[in-house]
Amino acid sequence: MFRFSAITEMIVLGKPDLVLIHPPSIYDFREKTILYGPISDVIPSTPIFEMYPLGFISLMGYLEYNGFHVHIVNLAVKMLRRRGFNPEDYLSKIEAKAYGIDIHWLVHSHGGIEVAKILKKNKPNRPVIIGGLSSTYFHREIIRNYLEIDYIVRGDSGEYPLLKLMECIEDNKHPIDVPNITWRGENGKIHENPLTYVPESIDKYTINYEYAVRNVVRHLNIEDYLPYGDWLSYPYCALITCKGCSQNCITCGGSAYSFSKIYGREKIALKSPEVLVDEMKIIQSYFKSPIFLLGDIWQYGDEHGLKILKLIRREGIDNPITFELFKPIDMGKIVEIERTCSEFSIEISPESHDEDVRGAQGRLYSNEELERMIENSLNHGCVKFDVFFMIGLPKQTPKSVTETINYCDRLLSKHSDGRLHTFIAPLAPFLDPGSIAFENPDTVGYRIMFKTFNEHREALEKPSWKHYLNYETAWMSRNQIIDSTYNAARAMNDIRFKYGIIDKNHYETIRMRIDFVESITRRIDELIAKNSSLESLREYVREMYSILCPREELKSVPIARVKWVRGGLTLMLKYLRII
Repeated sequence: MFRFSAITEMIVLGKPDLVLIHPPSIYDFREKTILYGPISDVIPSTPIFEMYPLGFISLMGYLEYNGFHVHIVNLAVKMLRRRGFNPEDYLSKIEAKAYGIDIHWLVHSHGGIEVAKILKKNKPNRPVIIGGLSSTYFHREIIRNYLEIDYIVRGDSGEYPLLKLMECIEDNKHPIDVPNITWRGENGKIHENPLTYVPESIDKYTINYEYAVRNVVRHLNIEDYLPYGDWLSYPYCALITCKGCSQNCITCGGSAYSFSKIYGREKIALKSPEVLVDEMKIIQSYFKSPIFLLGDIWQYGDEHGLKILKLIRREGIDNPITFELFKPIDMGKIVEIERTCSEFSIEISPESHDEDVRGAQGRLYSNEELERMIENSLNHGCVKFDVFFMIGLPKQTPKSVTETINYCDRLLSKHSDGRLHTFIAPLAPFLDPGSIAFENPDTVGYRIMFKTFNEHREALEKPSWKHYLNYETAWMSRNQIIDSTYNAARAMNDIRFKYGIIDKNHYETIRMRIDFVESITRRIDELIAKNSSLESLREYVREMYSILCPREELKSVPIARVKWVRGGLTLMLKYLRII
């Protein structure tokens, strides 16, 4: 029997109250001649950074729960998937009471502002809102220089301030008493409301994927909601375990230092184990896909982490789970993870093999502790163990980078069954604003090339990742960081092939890509020196080459074991109440 409640809902809802739009990093990337380089090779998205922040899901859920209809549009994915897609034409046809754009990561400083300009040009009487950590850091500069922006939601938890702002917009009132808002009032006067809303708990702001699934069905449109380009072939569902951090990595804009100084957070806001596992249950009901727990579950103490594992066991969560760790854990915790999870993987970022470099970065543990945990984890059922190293660290030299590669070789020689994976990538394209190194570069050995929002925005239009890298260190020049990255990529490619992690075809493909990208980097420099046009290189840089590793190596479980929806269309049809 057919019941039409959801279809009726689509008609009754009409236009959404708020459309959240995720821009590409560079708005007109399809027309630009830019060599992006390996700036996103060890994350799921491309150099266009088409993955929208998880905050989109919590914002949508919280506002929908409170009576506002919210629609997500991943504009970056649309532009990547369809060469002939016209973003301006598309944006001009979207109707809503207000439009939100994330400039959370600084790489979206170009695309976010360009999308705001298009919206304001086509819908001059509709408010444009931006938010995110980078928006917060540069809020004064942005509101002063970009008239397209009406409101900036500041802080790390924008759900409540955005709800109150939307109520003001609906009632045609100024947000005089709404916390965390920078806004433009009558006659262009700028107002900066105090950043006073810093919640001690984030339990109300859940990452509830059911809202996304429901809206996909409601609008019969999955493309708008795709978290990143190839999500349909490899879905990956992430959850936030806390806001804030216990660590002080000097290059991180999400460190304890940064949260305190820039975002008003003096202590971590935890998500309770009960709420976190409820979110996992919702994912399990729709997706047989890996769940990535962002934030080390042990950083608030053993009792907290153990309770999360106990509830996962009690609720029978059987999705593969990836645990992010900030430091090695002991055997007891590994055994608890093993008896909890049907499949689990671990990620940790020691950054360097050199304990002095690692300590200067803010990671305070030894290689002995790291290696013991790797061995214990692999002996207790870990299906994949990823170790991430970085180029561009304090006290790190080109020689140190080479020694890190040699350390990876030694690790893999001990664990060569294909479950241990080592990665190395440059700290790129930008050193995080608000990080210790960005705020106090001289004291920790950094030199910052771009400091303002507009300088970063303009840098993204430069022809090569070498030219928009926003820093160098006292130990490595910008050129040395670039050269060390290419050399490390070659050496890691050799090591992967040596231990059978990649086959000969992948090995040769990546080797040719590295040589090609390096040669194009040099050619761009030559043309710039001659003040010549780069137009002849456009067709060569159009493809976004991954040179640090095959994309498949980043997947936490083999793709053959992943299904994006349990039971095919059954759950969608149940929502529609057709069956």
